[in-house]
Amino acid sequence: MVFEDLREGEGYVLLGRMEENVPGYLSYGTEEGEVVCVFRSLEEAERFYGHWRARIPGEGWGAVRLDDGELVKVLGNFDLVSVSPRPEPGLTEYLYTVEDFVNTLR
Repeated sequence: MVFEDLREGEGYVLLGRMEENVPGYLSYGTEEGEVVCVFRSLEEAERFYGHWRARIPGEGWGAVRLDDGELVKVLGNFDLVSVSPRPEPGLTEYLYTVEDFVNTLR
């Protein structure tokens, strides 16, 4: 796994990879819907991936920083957002609806 060198700046970081010709982003399913993992920084994304890489299926994962407009488009494919999920198991994770998260971007 090689993370690209991202400049600090605007936008959130997602773990993504190409699935054939379609970009895919790290997500998981719950009873409430599909959850996408969004990170505040490259370091958070690296730490999370480093801890869970053996359980994350597939190869070619990398950190992708999206501006707010691109992020809103991606979020349209999900129901919930997990902001800066912690890599340590057992910690409380707060999920936000996509609508609530998008409202914070504006």
